[in-house]
Amino acid sequence: MTVISLQATQNDIIRQVLNTQDMNLLSKIKSLFVKKEEDNACMIAENPSMAKQEVLAGLDEAFHELKMYREGKLELKPLEEVLDEL
Repeated sequence: MTVISLQATQNDIIRQVLNTQDMNLLSKIKSLFVKKEEDNACMIAENPSMAKQEVLAGLDEAFHELKMYREGKLELKPLEEVLDEL
């Protein structure tokens, strides 16, 4: 998975989590991460030493997508669909 693709996926999931009001779903998400930690899975990005420009580019893309979503120009995937892909 490329860095940009990874960042786009992370940004999509983060936006979905921030927009959900379903505590049951948030609990399930949290338990997924807890289980990963218990299984000693690595939760660090593929390239932990991302350059400052890469981080800023990812944030810029995320903010642009969020702006488009708020303007009604972009439709996001439901969080359940994103989680099913994991």
